Amino acid sequence: TSEVHIDGLSAEECEDAEALSELLARGNKQRSVAATAMNDASSRSHLLLMIRIVRVNIETHQQLQGKILMCDLAGSERLKRSMVEGDMQKEAIEINKSLTALGDVIEALSSGKSHVPYKNHKLTQVMQDSLGGTSKTLMFVNCSPASSNADETVNALKYASRAKGITNEVRRNTLLRRASTFSASS
Repeated sequence: TSEVHIDGLSAEECEDAEALSELLARGNKQRSVAATAMNDASSRSHLLLMIRIVRVNIETHQQLQGKILMCDLAGSERLKRSMVEGDMQKEAIEINKSLTALGDVIEALSSGKSHVPYKNHKLTQVMQDSLGGTSKTLMFVNCSPASSNADETVNALKYASRAKGITNEVRRNTLLRRASTFSASS
């Protein structure tokens, strides 16, 4: 698979958990948030954090590689209820398109369809190897306690229940590669 180009995306090496935490905080500060009629601090973008881990056994030079992809998805909001206009309306439409594309991928994976429409959106392209195949997929849903948002809560829970239907063959992928440039300990 080819890499997906996303403007403003960067890769940084983190030597420890503190550096990773600082990177996440920096990314969170760059996230677009604005008030709508439904939410005082509505996310106007998704936040994705991809952590690639490489472990090298210094005796056998065997590498174990893993990846964790964490996505904090902006919520879907109905345009009539959120009452956004202009650029915020365009953002809401794009957020809804990406969530619809992700829903289509989840539907295809959970129902065992032969074609999974990963290429329908950059979000699903980035998430492709984290949704199917040998990966473990978890979804957490934040629900509004307000009775006025009951419809959105029900829709979010239906979305999550479809994700629960994804079945993957989770297994360890091992690369047998000499680690001539690595000096990590096992």
